Amino acid sequence: MSRTTATCCGVAWLLVITSVPELRAQKPPYDVFPPAEAPYYRVRYEASNEPGALTFAVNHTVWIPPGVKVLRGVIVHQHGCGEGSCKSGLTGAYDLHWQALARRHDCALLSPSYEQPDKADCQMWCDPRNGSDAAFQKCLVDLSTKSGHPELAKVPWTLWGHSGGGHWAGGMVLLHPDRVAAAWLRSGVPLLKAAPGRAGIKAHALSDGALKVPMMCNLGTKEGVTVKDKPFAGVWPANEAFFNEVRGKGGLIGVAVDPLSSHDCGNQRYLAVPWLDACLSARLPKAVGDPLRAVPTDKTWLAPVLGGDATPAAKYVGEPLKAAWLPNEVVAKAWAEYVKDTKVTDPTPPPAPTNVRVRDNKLTWDAEADLESGLASFVIERDGAFLATVPESGKNPFGRPIFQNLQYSDTPTQPLVPMQFTDTTAGVGKKHTYRVTAVNTVGLKSKPSADAVPAQDVDAVVGKRVVFLGDSITQSGGYVAFTTYYLEKRYPKKNFDVLGLGLASDTLSGLSEDGHAGGQFPRPCLFERLGRVLEKAQPEVVFACYGMNDGIYQPLDKERFAAFQKGVTKLIEQCKGAGVKHIFLVTPPIYDLVPKKDEFNYDMVLAEYAKWETSLKVPGVTVIDLHTAMRKARDGRTEPFSKDRVHPGDDGHLQIAKSILLALGVEVPDETVAAIKADPLFKLVEQKRGTRSAAWMKHIGYTRERTVKPEPLGTAEADAARVQEKIDALRRRN
Repeated sequence: MSRTTATCCGVAWLLVITSVPELRAQKPPYDVFPPAEAPYYRVRYEASNEPGALTFAVNHTVWIPPGVKVLRGVIVHQHGCGEGSCKSGLTGAYDLHWQALARRHDCALLSPSYEQPDKADCQMWCDPRNGSDAAFQKCLVDLSTKSGHPELAKVPWTLWGHSGGGHWAGGMVLLHPDRVAAAWLRSGVPLLKAAPGRAGIKAHALSDGALKVPMMCNLGTKEGVTVKDKPFAGVWPANEAFFNEVRGKGGLIGVAVDPLSSHDCGNQRYLAVPWLDACLSARLPKAVGDPLRAVPTDKTWLAPVLGGDATPAAKYVGEPLKAAWLPNEVVAKAWAEYVKDTKVTDPTPPPAPTNVRVRDNKLTWDAEADLESGLASFVIERDGAFLATVPESGKNPFGRPIFQNLQYSDTPTQPLVPMQFTDTTAGVGKKHTYRVTAVNTVGLKSKPSADAVPAQDVDAVVGKRVVFLGDSITQSGGYVAFTTYYLEKRYPKKNFDVLGLGLASDTLSGLSEDGHAGGQFPRPCLFERLGRVLEKAQPEVVFACYGMNDGIYQPLDKERFAAFQKGVTKLIEQCKGAGVKHIFLVTPPIYDLVPKKDEFNYDMVLAEYAKWETSLKVPGVTVIDLHTAMRKARDGRTEPFSKDRVHPGDDGHLQIAKSILLALGVEVPDETVAAIKADPLFKLVEQKRGTRSAAWMKHIGYTRERTVKPEPLGTAEADAARVQEKIDALRRRN
């Protein structure tokens, strides 16, 4: 927020509004922002000349947690007034810490950016009645269509706002109390009574419904609490009046004074996130579409407004309706630490980084923020020893150093900080082992990542005959089709030749359980047909996904494990002997069981098989750890990938494809299966895959319940070429 508009929420001021055309925002500084590819989506609305409509252009960006099937809410991160603060909203949806909160509750994270011209009247957007309410609700409808989440238009709202954003968030509570789960008001509140000399700021009415919405008034002590002669000294009187009016009528509202800050956001997120986490846990409906739940009254704590001991409500000594309301004991203890010195304790380390890749001494990785304390940095380890810290020092002039840095209105700086590091001291021609550890803002470290694996790129499969081998999961074709679809779509000028040659029941181990298929036939083994595959298909690249059947659904056994290991080694040797240039071993999918107490879980066997495969260091072989990625994805959802525990549905096949594409360096947008299958390009890719795979399987021949002798390909390749012409016409039309 610029100092020219600093007092919009605490001190009397009024900027003269000139004609609407002059209020139209110039492109800079609002023309530079991160790209919005899934899971990010964006809509922008131009300024309007219509009476009552929004007179500024506005840009809304939303992040949808990858893998979420049905959203339960949307968290809105609203910037403050002035050009500097408004443009900071362009990165709000990319904040990893706020994403952690959204992910925890299956919520979207939305960040508007109102293109307010310098020195224009902030009330023209921060009062929702001046068109921003309507624009916000319209964006939810439009983004629900773009993201493939129709429920986004109807889910509850959780609001965070700074300065003018606090005025907006509080106004939305008063206008739509039935839609708001909770609201955090940093350094800004709406007026409940008209104030002399502030004709440009209209008062709101306080309804009984608004009293049921948890709210927190959060401001810096230098905003009129202890410092009363500075530019922002009017913030506290406005907050105090708002608090007294709401709390005096029984409203669920608290006050948290930051003892270190002024109008900046300081370290507020380390209390705001756990406070909102508690409110969301209490209020979000169990079933989507149901009303918001009431906050439980038996867990409430109360505290003196300007600091002191927080106690359970039943034991509070003093006037309850003059005390700060806190939702539970955990938040009350965090509040007490925050108002003392903002040093909110956190005993939980962050999650370990994932997908660590290295190419030409450059490391890249993915990481999620710690819910309680975010991300401060990463520690790079080479060959078991410390190498570097990334960044060497985080930038946040207002509080704890943060990996993404932090602007005045609590959003990441631009350009967004990438998760990467280049080892400039690596030995020439020497192969190093790298690991990455995440560090949160209280200094706690995650477990080290898995060792970095060599990063491939899509050129590993471009213009080459690629064969997928595996069992029924591969033969069903789902993940092969999804993989091919994204290769064709993302690289329209490149050519791909993909063959899916999986066989149901197949193994590498050659083992079969008693009574397999009702005793009709033993499990087939790849090596009965692998020689013919290599001779006839002549692949240059092979993907092999085995393991699910190799343990024959029994507890871990040394002999069975050794048979699988021998089969993997034999596969590599035979492929290399036939001239295959690169082999991708895909660790087995998960056995999708939530075990009961003392119940045998076959997934433990598959985890051991996957662990062994990832330990392989063989030239020309890349291991894709599907099992770990799929387990993590499964743990983050309630519905199984596989209804029969073995064969994934479409969501599971898409997860497999994403792991493969990630290993090839292909960025995959977070799209729903329904959206993918509705794409005419996918339909053609699937048509070609199905026709071609069926013909090639007969051409190669195989033995399962019966022996299928090799037969000519016939017109299969010509038919596939005609479908490919249609694919090329679609993907290259732009």
